[in-house]
Amino acid sequence: MLVMEEKVLRDLEKFEKRAADRDHDKKKAVAEVQSLLDKAIAESKKKDNENAYLQKEVDQLRKKLETADDEAIAGYKMSAEYKSNLHMYGAESLKAAIKMTKEWLVDDHSEINPDEFDRYLRKRRAADLAAQKVKVTNHGGVGSQPAGSLDN
Repeated sequence: MLVMEEKVLRDLEKFEKRAADRDHDKKKAVAEVQSLLDKAIAESKKKDNENAYLQKEVDQLRKKLETADDEAIAGYKMSAEYKSNLHMYGAESLKAAIKMTKEWLVDDHSEINPDEFDRYLRKRRAADLAAQKVKVTNHGGVGSQPAGSLDN
């Protein structure tokens, strides 16, 4: 009987050792799974933060895109190039209109002297400048237009 008890004790020790090994393996597997889960959660949070940042950037770019044309036009209108072109093309258009008017006068109304037209334009411009000076001096009040002004 002693032999049988020793055999049972040895079997019991082997069983306990196997149980302890399995428990250790189980704890090790649980720790690995927990580590992988923690890494996955951290990576997920990182990706969520990146996505939130990128969404914010996309929203800002959309806002810029909505106003880009207006900002570009406003920027161009503030530039010296725009002012130069405006002055140049405005003056050229005015010169072309005057030239066409003179040609029309000569072609259709031979009784009108084109040189008189130039004198009329100079006189009109002088009267307009004088009227502007008076308006500025009187701050645009009543009676600020000179007598015989073309604005009446």
